[in-house]
Amino acid sequence: MIQLTDNFNSFNYKDTKYIEIIKNKRAIKDNLYITLKNYKEHKNKFIFFESDDSNDDLIITVKNTRIDGEDKYTAQTGNYIGRFTWQVDKKTVDIDIKSRFSDIFLRRMLNFANNVFLDVSVFKAQDKNTKDTDYSKFIIYYMFIQKLEKAFLLGLPKSYISVNHHEMKVKGKIDINTFIKYDIPFKGKISSTSREQKEIQEIIDVLYKAISIIDKQVKESNVISTKNIAHIKTHLKQHKSNRYVSNETISKAIKSKALKNPIFSPYKEVLKYAKLIINANNLEEKKDADKETFGFLVNVAELFEIYFVKLLQHRMPDWEVTHDRENKLFVYENQFYSRHMYPDIVMKKDNKVMVFDAKYKKMEFKSGIGDGKIGDLDRSDFFQINTYMTYYEKKRYEVIAGGLLYPIEKEFDCRFNEENCEEDYKKLKAHSDNWFGDSKTKFIVDGIDLFGINSDSKISDIKVKEDNFIKRIKQISGEHS
Repeated sequence: MIQLTDNFNSFNYKDTKYIEIIKNKRAIKDNLYITLKNYKEHKNKFIFFESDDSNDDLIITVKNTRIDGEDKYTAQTGNYIGRFTWQVDKKTVDIDIKSRFSDIFLRRMLNFANNVFLDVSVFKAQDKNTKDTDYSKFIIYYMFIQKLEKAFLLGLPKSYISVNHHEMKVKGKIDINTFIKYDIPFKGKISSTSREQKEIQEIIDVLYKAISIIDKQVKESNVISTKNIAHIKTHLKQHKSNRYVSNETISKAIKSKALKNPIFSPYKEVLKYAKLIINANNLEEKKDADKETFGFLVNVAELFEIYFVKLLQHRMPDWEVTHDRENKLFVYENQFYSRHMYPDIVMKKDNKVMVFDAKYKKMEFKSGIGDGKIGDLDRSDFFQINTYMTYYEKKRYEVIAGGLLYPIEKEFDCRFNEENCEEDYKKLKAHSDNWFGDSKTKFIVDGIDLFGINSDSKISDIKVKEDNFIKRIKQISGEHS
């Protein structure tokens, strides 16, 4: 077992950190190097919140070095969390990558990814005696429950089916063939057929199976609860069949024609997560499950970017906030070196623009200037955001500000004195009053302050950090809080 956190030993860690391999050292006798491309080739599961094609992204690398006759292992991870099994030369190693931040912040980001801005939660406070959180399940269960709760507001998907009747009254139209065969001479009942809307049995069975699996796992992990969808669970239980939920059942549910109706299209996502939950559970119940390669990964950097976008959209409604693929910039169109560029976040108001990139990297405001120093700001990130800002300036926009947004892990006075937030960031030398000498544009390094957020924190604690961040952005934009 290899247990690490995301961004472990990243470029801005100067000191080498050794890790302990709990078991199966032979599986990484030499070196282990896994990218997203390798992971997909092994038919593992990857959770996309939107779109992602960064196949070269690092998931984990482990190097074995012999020091003083003893094996020493160093490791590096990227921006992915989850738990999966990896096979090397018929030997397997379990890999568990957790978030370096508290579960409470992960929960907050997931809420925003689902457009839930209040403290609406399906999570329980974790008991100290329970097993460690499996982050991949943690996220998949959450996404399933929350998306099902929203989709169910308009009811379950329905389709028209023919229903046969044999009653005193005609329902629909008379079934001539059956009437002639069974109802002559007339005995008081008439055979008829009607078209009625019915909930789709396969969808009911798949959804109920997924909820049952979550409820079973809750008893072990105590992390997530289905109480928010108790009414849905009751309805599904009343209408479920006793048939086994096979792959064919799942396929029929997902391919149901009813999902082409825009009203019921949200169930496509719900059923996608239900399938993941059921398939993972089926594999775990196999006796030879440890021989198979299976797992889930989540790109937390992608989730972090979405969180910032939704936060800015929600809290600064006067600005048009777009992101990533919506911000495609095509440069050098007729040349062989033409490129598409994608700023993470672009904020527009009239002719004013603010451009930001969200970076899920370590940020403690460490300078990279000086002998042997490794700074917290990546050189390529710095030049990339400046390129985006220059592009909008050349397009004759009034560029108000630009910069990089991080999860901040440094303690500073702002948390104790909200009135001086802007000044405190200047003391950190994170906010520049001019951009390459242009006083009309500011360049900033900012983000959500997560120092001190831990397992005892509450959503309200993070809301304070968000308020401070939005206040700083509004000050930069010329607005008042």
